[in-house]
Amino acid sequence: MIYSISRKSIPSQFIEIHLSLECFENEFVQLQLPSWRPGRYELTNYAQFLKSFAIKFEGKIILLNKTSKDLWQFSAEKNGKYSVHYEFYCNRMDAGGCWSDEQQLYLNFSNFIFDIKNRSNEEIEIEIDLPDSYQVASSLSENGYLNWKASDFQELVDSPLIASKNLEHLIYQINGSTFHIWLNGEIFFDKETLVSAFQSFTKSQIEAFGDFPATDYHFMIELLPYKHFHGVEHAFSTVITFGPAESLAEKKQMDELIGVCSHELYHFWNVCRIRPKSILPYDLSKEVYLDSGLIMEGVTTYMGDLYLLKCGYFQLKEYLEILQKDIQKDSDSFGWKNQSIMESSFDLWLDGYKAGIPNKKVSIYTHGALISLCLDLMLIDENSSLQEVMNEMWQRFGKNQIGYSFENFESIVFGKFNQLAEVHDFFNKYVYGKENLLEFLKKQFESVGISISESFENNPLLHQWGIRTEKNGNVTQIHSTGRAYHHLMIGDKITEIDGEEFSLNPKVKNSRLSISAERHFKKIGINIPFEDINVFPTFHLDCLESNPKTLKWMKTQT
Repeated sequence: MIYSISRKSIPSQFIEIHLSLECFENEFVQLQLPSWRPGRYELTNYAQFLKSFAIKFEGKIILLNKTSKDLWQFSAEKNGKYSVHYEFYCNRMDAGGCWSDEQQLYLNFSNFIFDIKNRSNEEIEIEIDLPDSYQVASSLSENGYLNWKASDFQELVDSPLIASKNLEHLIYQINGSTFHIWLNGEIFFDKETLVSAFQSFTKSQIEAFGDFPATDYHFMIELLPYKHFHGVEHAFSTVITFGPAESLAEKKQMDELIGVCSHELYHFWNVCRIRPKSILPYDLSKEVYLDSGLIMEGVTTYMGDLYLLKCGYFQLKEYLEILQKDIQKDSDSFGWKNQSIMESSFDLWLDGYKAGIPNKKVSIYTHGALISLCLDLMLIDENSSLQEVMNEMWQRFGKNQIGYSFENFESIVFGKFNQLAEVHDFFNKYVYGKENLLEFLKKQFESVGISISESFENNPLLHQWGIRTEKNGNVTQIHSTGRAYHHLMIGDKITEIDGEEFSLNPKVKNSRLSISAERHFKKIGINIPFEDINVFPTFHLDCLESNPKTLKWMKTQT
């Protein structure tokens, strides 16, 4: 089968797609468009971006049926080539979308390519009409000029492509594998420094797993003029969208870019190959419920940052700043009281990528990373490590492309402990259960000479009254133990406190907090009695001393 892609009107952001499909007489053909894409467990329903759908044979339109929101079917009356035509709207610039403008054509084939039932394993050819000035970044095999091929549907939907006249191409090699860095957009940083950082974390991760079964790997980075941050893993590539590009002149912002790239490379092993049974292979037509979010994203988030410490890109102080942010973000929410990480993983399809209702869930990324950190430090006490666990997952499941269950992971972890009581207790409380991880985390940090301290200063509205606001006075969170929980509403806009214009650090004059606010276009006045409840602490991490366990944690593990 051959897909031909062109653009009649670039400003329209529609691409024209023609599928040439050889069919036999009386073949019943089902064309299933994906409802979601690899790397994001959320229904996107790509059919909403498709129009002008038609099928022709020998110049005549063929009758077809649409049997669901994204499934079309028809019967082939004769042998021959059938032409499927449609247009797709390329107007989503993120690491999993499609974008078309006068500068580039960026495609994630999972957005618009059909999984043809009973023909998913056929080779697929892609032809794209592009200007001669464009370079192309993709892990797909070239099949001639402006022509690429994929062995099957699964490979194609896991192989994004960027075609642009502004692509910058950087290369480095590790152990015989070639790594490509494709930069699309304005560059405000030293390219040699970037390559050096990539070399460091790549080498460290490959040494940890022991091998890298790919001759080429592609980092495809869209440098955007506005604020943006997103990354998606693929079998032999990753797409990163980051902005504003000019902010990468600052090391803090460059750390963010390096961090997401390290995260996505770790996915080369974990998720792209070490994959739960339920998504091996991907069924993109419907939800596939997962209980392994802790492994898929929690472990990857933790390891992606940890290997920047192990390879020397981060100093310990810088790494602790990353952990400090994670602890702060995790502790500012009380989702752990209402939903375990296993339950939040299962609910990814419901609200996993949205803020959701207050305090309902935990993040499989942030909360999962902190659970992974605790687990790693526990394993180090057993002369093992979380990386050893992942190495065994790699050898048993990833290399052989055998899907795993959460119980498989759990069994490997338990096998590293001489005494099972502590690790059983840990899983029951913090993986399956809904207990506060913070106190356990403090104890684990103490074992590597790191302290977590809390402060309740500089924001009495937040710490003493339990009211979190934006700079303009919009209320975003209210602590449930405070009296304000019974008076204020999320979305209220505080305009005055004790007769003074709103500020984040108000001077409360009386024993009552007198608030003027706007609620749904109405002005309200609220008086809340004073209470010093000390909530929403600000966290600080400090390294007290170095000890052998600290060094064992920090060094590269093989």
